[in-house]
Amino acid sequence: MALSPIVLDSDPGLDDAVALQYLLGSGLWDLKAYTAVGGNAPMAQVFRNARGLARAFGIDGDVPVHPGAGRTISRVDSASDFHGPTGLGDEVLADSTAPEQSEPAAAALLRLSRRYEGELTVVATGPLTNVAMALLQDPGFAHRVRRLVFMGGAAQAPGNVTALAEFNVWADPDAADIVVSSGIPYTMVGLDATHGWRFTYEDLARLDAAGPGQELTVRIMRTYLKAYESNRGQGDCPLHDPLAVGVAADESFVTTGSGTVAVECASQLGRGQTAFLPEERAGSYAYPPHILDREKHTGRVALGTGPRDFSAHFVETLLRCPTV
Repeated sequence: MALSPIVLDSDPGLDDAVALQYLLGSGLWDLKAYTAVGGNAPMAQVFRNARGLARAFGIDGDVPVHPGAGRTISRVDSASDFHGPTGLGDEVLADSTAPEQSEPAAAALLRLSRRYEGELTVVATGPLTNVAMALLQDPGFAHRVRRLVFMGGAAQAPGNVTALAEFNVWADPDAADIVVSSGIPYTMVGLDATHGWRFTYEDLARLDAAGPGQELTVRIMRTYLKAYESNRGQGDCPLHDPLAVGVAADESFVTTGSGTVAVECASQLGRGQTAFLPEERAGSYAYPPHILDREKHTGRVALGTGPRDFSAHFVETLLRCPTV
């Protein structure tokens, strides 16, 4: 059976790196492009990281790596040092041997959506800048894509960069709002679900014991664990970006609700907050008409963990995809 076409739009990023490894290890997808977006590190750095990861995971030259937009749509400062000086902790990866792609990420998304109309899945694990750029250039993109799954936002959980906002949405709130109001079929995988599936030092030991081929993954996940330990006082870490990849194939990793998402773009206090309006309560809120009118654009939102154990599946899948 032919594999389904997919694009991974990413800002690597520690958990973005293993999200790519998890996608490749699943054996479920035909990865058509790996597109970079600024977020966990500036655009130039995440593009270098993406090219290096393509080489490390054995897709160098087979899957094109495209550079993303040079700035956010919101023109906001979203600098973060949580993922270390290179975005991959201290890792400096060998560059891809493939020539650099000149086609921007948004153009690649549009081209692939036309070639695989009704078939293409897009998974976005960083800010939604590239996806929004594609929609601004061609609103029909929303109707050609089979499905968008993005890691970002929070329906009921508190934020992780401010009290109200999750980082990916906070980093480019206007981009996120363009996406969720576009009519694109989307699933938002936010903090309500990602905080429920954790990676532990026991999981790290299992990867470490696998030996050759997992050394890079072990270093990345050790750095990720230590970042949560030092910044949040936690002895494990959430599997934010890998979970979005998992949900693209199997929604039983999460529980979901249908409804409308609106993003706060104007207030500095609320910047990046995602307000979830459940479908079953449509029309019952005291919002002004221009807000309620958005309820014609609905999506699916992860509200918690599901019956299938994602943490176990994640580790098992990484073991099937060593570095080269």
